[in-house]
Amino acid sequence: MSKRIQEINDAISKLESFKADPAYAKDTYAIDENIIFLNSIKNIFSYIRWLLERPKKIAPDRLLELTDFPVEEWDIKMHRRLIEVERNKHIGVGKPLVDKILAFIEAEDRPLTLVNLGAGGMEVDRQVIAALIEKKYQHPLIIIGVDKSLTTQKIAKENLGSLGNGAKVIERDRLTRAELDAIKAGNAGITVILCGNDIFGLDKEFPAGSFDLMYHSLFKHHLPSDTRPCLDELMKKLSRTAYEYDGYRTWGVIVPLTIVAWNHPFFLGAVVFSNIRFNTEPIVKAFAGARNLSFYKNTGHYLLEL
Repeated sequence: MSKRIQEINDAISKLESFKADPAYAKDTYAIDENIIFLNSIKNIFSYIRWLLERPKKIAPDRLLELTDFPVEEWDIKMHRRLIEVERNKHIGVGKPLVDKILAFIEAEDRPLTLVNLGAGGMEVDRQVIAALIEKKYQHPLIIIGVDKSLTTQKIAKENLGSLGNGAKVIERDRLTRAELDAIKAGNAGITVILCGNDIFGLDKEFPAGSFDLMYHSLFKHHLPSDTRPCLDELMKKLSRTAYEYDGYRTWGVIVPLTIVAWNHPFFLGAVVFSNIRFNTEPIVKAFAGARNLSFYKNTGHYLLEL
């Protein structure tokens, strides 16, 4: 049995154990859909049949991705492959947001505090910092990565380690206003703060306008649809500028992404299930209204300035 098939079978067994646990009673639908998907990707022909028949039957609002379940191994394997794909310059996932953040920093030309919500592995931030180091950026800069997952915080710290002495990394279970003010007072270079604050409680700790820029990358579609407007309001309240980078539903990118994801089942599941959970292009346009919105059809993502 190949390592890939073993990973799939182990994941199915874990999901079956969740079905027997009353704590996951509300997630039975999502668990069943993940099991069906994992069985389908054991070979390319059953996967193609799944792609042709199953997605149109799935209720996006009831779906969960494998990394939405509390299994550290799944989280690590998915995020590490995502980081590899985000670093691939030929694919360009995340590049529009990296470029937008860099343009903002350079235009402001002053000390700044940025916040990445649902920060994950922080590859976007790593690329931003690497570019600033190369340009010998001189102003103090703080980037706060907010993510409740200790696993993804660990991945982020590991990922940022490639910057060497170019950025100082500080970890906090919960960042307070007083701690941030103290860090700002002593910051002369680039500092990243990894913290596990509740995103929707940030406005109770930090006053309106506390941050120069807030953004999130491939995060919003993980939230329940009734919670997403709260995220928008939070960003508008705490920061004068905010960027939303996420995907829109398009099956045109599934074939190339399947190729890069096939040997990584947890990443493949994230790619396909995310696409099902994404809003359609017309819905994204309607939400954006007259605001600055760009689509990137080669990867199936959009960038919106809130």
